[in-house]
Amino acid sequence: MRMLTGFAALLLLLPTAMAEPQPKPVAGAWASGNSIGACDTAPITLFMTDGVVAVFLSQGGALHSLGRWTNNGEHLSMTHNDFPLAGDGISNDPVTLEIIELSDTRFITQNAEGVVRERIRCPAI
Repeated sequence: MRMLTGFAALLLLLPTAMAEPQPKPVAGAWASGNSIGACDTAPITLFMTDGVVAVFLSQGGALHSLGRWTNNGEHLSMTHNDFPLAGDGISNDPVTLEIIELSDTRFITQNAEGVVRERIRCPAI
């Protein structure tokens, strides 16, 4: 009976062990730059857990753009509209960024043209 119980427990854990690794979380406030001081002066990108992204000109600054984002672990995809909105109602083209590094404090991406952008997490925002 003990062996059967152990086998049943193993079967319950198997789907968890075989699950795809989840991408590291992007959600939070990130400043363009490589030091925590950038959180006070640089543009802030706020990735919300529901997939909304908002870019502010600085902490406490005006809203610059608003859109949606997804992260598959290797690439970050975003669509956005800049403010003031254009009268034609057409969104900016979608952007796909390769994730070079993503840790608890640093987030580095590269766009299709090879431009690298470094961000630092702003934990106080």
